[in-house]
Amino acid sequence: MTDTFRIDIVNLVGIEYTDNGKSLRFELIDSTPPYGTRFITFRNAYLVALCRDRDDGFPFVICEMTWKQVPPIEKRDILTKLRYPFFDEAGDPHLCDTALIAAHLEGQVTGDILAERVDC
Repeated sequence: MTDTFRIDIVNLVGIEYTDNGKSLRFELIDSTPPYGTRFITFRNAYLVALCRDRDDGFPFVICEMTWKQVPPIEKRDILTKLRYPFFDEAGDPHLCDTALIAAHLEGQVTGDILAERVDC
């Protein structure tokens, strides 16, 4: 899978850990009509690095959210870039043979998520 999935200009109105803390679910409301609500779940999240730029709470405008499957050849580089803190004996980022999806958010919440799967 080489496609990059993209969502533009949505309001993030809720963040919740699910599956006993293993997954992260976003509740989003579209910023353009018909203003639908949707949930995106990052299943088995291995890395969550999110920052926000204000302290007055929800909703947060997300200008762009993208995600794509990480090809095995790029896995080491992306784990290093995102400062994944677990290493093997050789000093490389350690995450077995798990397939990863890399997500990136830009807006009033910015950051990265690495997970096994994204459910929309």
